[in-house]
Amino acid sequence: MEGKEYKILEQKMCKELEMLEQKYQGSPAEMSVQDLDKIDKLYHALKSMATYNAMKEAEEYNEEGMSGDGYSGRRGRAANGRYVSRDAGPQMSGYGYSGGYDDGYSGHYPMMPPRYPRW
Repeated sequence: MEGKEYKILEQKMCKELEMLEQKYQGSPAEMSVQDLDKIDKLYHALKSMATYNAMKEAEEYNEEGMSGDGYSGRRGRAANGRYVSRDAGPQMSGYGYSGGYDDGYSGHYPMMPPRYPRW
């Protein structure tokens, strides 16, 4: 089931929130507990719907990526925290953008000259 099937529900929830906003706009009245509960539930439902749709979209993306060329588009994190393709294989492990070259510096540019103590 695609999230598009539930588009009317999303529209109705947004309309409910708009009506509540209009009810309190310019009004000195305090918000009722019932209205606050309704707002909480509507936002929770919208957030859950957005999460569900994003997960389904990602699932479909991964399924499409596996068909045809054999690349899934899946990514993970290497031990050093960088994003890497899970499909890269062992030939690429351990190499960053520098192709394995390590000069002992962190990659910051420009490098500052060493500090000497002032006498």
